[in-house]
Amino acid sequence: MRWILLVLLCSACRGKPPVPILNYHSVGAQADGYTVTEAQFAQQLDWLQSAGIETLPLHDALNPHARAVVLTFDDGKEDALTRVLPALRRRGMRAAFFIPTALVGQPGYLTWDGVRALSAAGMEIGSHSVDHARLADLTDEKVREELIESKRALEAQLHAPVDLLAYPYNSVRRRVRDAAEKAGYRIAVSGVAHGGSDALDLLRISVSGLTTLEQFQRAVSH
Repeated sequence: MRWILLVLLCSACRGKPPVPILNYHSVGAQADGYTVTEAQFAQQLDWLQSAGIETLPLHDALNPHARAVVLTFDDGKEDALTRVLPALRRRGMRAAFFIPTALVGQPGYLTWDGVRALSAAGMEIGSHSVDHARLADLTDEKVREELIESKRALEAQLHAPVDLLAYPYNSVRRRVRDAAEKAGYRIAVSGVAHGGSDALDLLRISVSGLTTLEQFQRAVSH
């Protein structure tokens, strides 16, 4: 408990983005540490809508907005297309989806057609590295490869620039952040242990099946 408080205090010292950024992984049938149920997700989106809170593109997260939030989804799971996108479109909402490019087409993950469908629907697409590697554990050369190759693959498939990045495991170090900047990323997101107000190390708040609606509401209100 004391460690958690220290982490939160350190995050407060680093600041936070002008707009709250939420981090999801999956929407499925059963709630767990990475998955919210469709009912939970619908309840959260309906609350945002009823409260007049706009869902912004991550590209707009650095501009202050009185009542707004950014929704992000990691890992490129197939439910992004089958469950998340329909729920967002019914409410006129947007989100950013971060894709580990080596997992595209694997069982349970999006195909490239699925990634393109998200983009065509007006969703933002960003990199989640090639292999979903913990970048802080890699050599500088391997970090560079993970960042550049994933960006290159996404741009080749989408025929559009990709300058958004989510650090796998929400983990980043200064050398990784600097490598992301050199690779051409403009905005990158991490978690409470590392994130702050730096455009290439923005704080995100995780949402899981264990998150209550009250906790969700507090996160959105910063």
